[in-house]
Amino acid sequence: MPKTHDAIVACLAAYVEAATGGDPERLGSVLHPEFRTGGRFEGAEVWLTRDDALASAKRQAGNPASEWSLEALEVRGSIAVARISSPWQGRVFRETITLLHSDNRWRIVFKAFDAG
Repeated sequence: MPKTHDAIVACLAAYVEAATGGDPERLGSVLHPEFRTGGRFEGAEVWLTRDDALASAKRQAGNPASEWSLEALEVRGSIAVARISSPWQGRVFRETITLLHSDNRWRIVFKAFDAG
């Protein structure tokens, strides 16, 4: 389990650093091709595709990556669910992330979030 835990944490770190620090190539490496995300931002419901997430990361180029914390992690075979939080752009993002072990690595397939 320690090896699995470390691999998932590395995937989550790459996700946060790339998404908030503006590295769409790195972000693309940890998002599954079928990735989707949905949640609340400024009171509105928002849904994004993988391409939308990569475009958003590109717009963040030059920004410092956000800090983040792992609040919970559950692993069951080839799936994992993580809860993380990170302060970013004056808000705290609370995210529930579903990962799938695919092609010998952990990748993010879905993220639900609330930006408060």
